[in-house]
Amino acid sequence: MQATEDLFSMIVDPLPLEGAFVSAWRTGGDWSFAGPREACALFHYVEEGSMAIDIGHPNATTPLNQGDLAIFPHGGAHRIGSSTPALSVALEQILPSRRKGGFVRVEIPGADGPALFLCAGLHCGGHASTPLYKLLPELIVIRKHQIEREPVLQGTIDGLLQEVERFHVGSSFALLRGLELIYVLGLRVALEVESATTSMSRALRDPRIANALLYMHTEFKERSTVAGIASSAGMSRSAFSLAFRQATGCAPARYLSKVRVSNAQALMRTTRLSREEIAHRVGYESTVGLYLALRSTRSSLGRHLDDRYQVQDAG
Repeated sequence: MQATEDLFSMIVDPLPLEGAFVSAWRTGGDWSFAGPREACALFHYVEEGSMAIDIGHPNATTPLNQGDLAIFPHGGAHRIGSSTPALSVALEQILPSRRKGGFVRVEIPGADGPALFLCAGLHCGGHASTPLYKLLPELIVIRKHQIEREPVLQGTIDGLLQEVERFHVGSSFALLRGLELIYVLGLRVALEVESATTSMSRALRDPRIANALLYMHTEFKERSTVAGIASSAGMSRSAFSLAFRQATGCAPARYLSKVRVSNAQALMRTTRLSREEIAHRVGYESTVGLYLALRSTRSSLGRHLDDRYQVQDAG
């Protein structure tokens, strides 16, 4: 249980939002909008009426009713619309510019079935590229009855809606802080109730995997082996590797490499340490190991920094 709490803290501790674009929508009749994948988390809250969400799964849509909250941790492309199928309009046609700190109201008149909902793009900073954060599912839906059981979450949503209703100069900061709290509390609720079919839920529900993940994220600088981590979990290497892959969708050695690369990238961005120092701080015996790990993860940042961290071929 402690490992689960510590892992959740690792997800949300570096979460403070850098900015948010907020839009308040009133729609009617038959409507549908298609949004692209965005480099930020996304948020939809239905204040009145209902909508359907389509994230691209064949013949599968997710209904969202009054009081429901939907979170897209990875900013995935999706379509939202009335329950009646409709030709989707690209979001860029309605909102071509969605800058941080912006707020707009959008009204799409219709004869019947009005819906009132709030959307936001949440710019969360570099932590969203960490291996642990990537275990979150593409779409998280928190239902009204689940929100009502969380007084702080419900109160924050109510306060946010009031701030939107009377939006004025200075409201952007209040909206940002409110969205930040809703996002953190929403993730906590989701991880407590989310179906065990998602990677994060499977990982957190198995204490052996949760402890292994916690070890990898806190002791990545140690010269650990998969066999050693498996032994500390009380499992054979083969059993541990299978369980870990089933829970996270990734082999243990590759996941540990991703953790090390993620931390190396953070050091590259924020320090002037040499390549040797960075390699040793994240668990590699030489710059060759770090260089190969950067290449194998196919990280855009890793490719960008290859010139700075060139490794001479000793052969």
